[in-house]
Amino acid sequence: MSDDAARAHGWVAHLREGGTTPWLAWQGTAPVADAPARVLPGAQQLELLRRVNLARGSSAAPRGGDDASSTRLAAQVLAAPAAGRGKADLPLVGVATSGFGPRPVDPAAVGARELLRVASVVLADDLVALGPDPVTTGWARPWRRRVRLVGDPVTAGILREHLAARGRPQGGPRPLLVALGAPLDELLARTWTQRCFETGTKPWPEWLRFWRERDQLPARTDLAASVERWPARRSHVRVVTDLARLPQQVGVRRLPAVRVPGADQTELARRVAAVVGLRVPAPERPALMRTLQRRMPGTGVAPVGVPERERDWVAASAARMTRAITRAGYPVVGDLADLAPRATASAVAGADDQQVLDLAIAMIADPGWRQARRAAGRVVER
Repeated sequence: MSDDAARAHGWVAHLREGGTTPWLAWQGTAPVADAPARVLPGAQQLELLRRVNLARGSSAAPRGGDDASSTRLAAQVLAAPAAGRGKADLPLVGVATSGFGPRPVDPAAVGARELLRVASVVLADDLVALGPDPVTTGWARPWRRRVRLVGDPVTAGILREHLAARGRPQGGPRPLLVALGAPLDELLARTWTQRCFETGTKPWPEWLRFWRERDQLPARTDLAASVERWPARRSHVRVVTDLARLPQQVGVRRLPAVRVPGADQTELARRVAAVVGLRVPAPERPALMRTLQRRMPGTGVAPVGVPERERDWVAASAARMTRAITRAGYPVVGDLADLAPRATASAVAGADDQQVLDLAIAMIADPGWRQARRAAGRVVER
């Protein structure tokens, strides 16, 4: 084994033990007994492990666990392939190669997007191993008002779980059909967000362009179309744009606050969903992704917003949707003018790769999010 190769294997051993020294600053070598013949991991995996070690050693992300768990984590990161399109595993600069394949690199210079390809695989494997959280429900009370929530998918998803836990499952005989409205730019962002936390989808700019080029709205964003998909009398429909009045419509005193995931959380979920889809059958993916949505830590990053170039189309679509609701004569709780977009110039038009990577590293370094939990209350199979 050459001196450069021995130095590289020594650095890998250093990282496996929790080390954080950058490659170009590393001067050690591998002991003779540890001089393996196996191929070195790629620069992406090595740099990700180094940054995970940094996070595990910081006060912001307690190391936790034992030496065995640390060893397993290091092995998992180094063995993880890079998901999606991008570069193959990159060799280390300064180590002799065959002359074919990618150009050797300094791991510290590998971009956030490349490191995310590996981090998303690590998180997806953790999520699949964890399994979906158990669903807490209460016994159904048939004498209570039955509702069906459509529209804003983020709000509807949270409220469905809240109502089911109190014995208020969706549907039933002649339910009140409640369409949850919001400014159309927010509805679009929340529809894309929820898709990322269910099955994954295109990146935010591409997804918006897809619908704008067809001059259509996604199914859950178009309130008029959402109502029409369910057979309900006009008197059993409510289009709600004032969420402060929503509890009265569904027959409860109060509802939980709705937290819309930030742009970094949503982009990370989108990447993880693509890998989870390769690990489990399609019907199992939404339950796993909902578990990730509940457990993903908050970062304070704002949700995505509609960029400037799409605002004219969004405004025209909001006016068209308002006219359709008015013509149909559905009762409105609030003001249809609230469906008009209200995006500002400061809206987050997309996720920053470095913010997404920071969140991914924080989750990999902290085992708390993937610890099994028991459901509170009754769990009823339906």
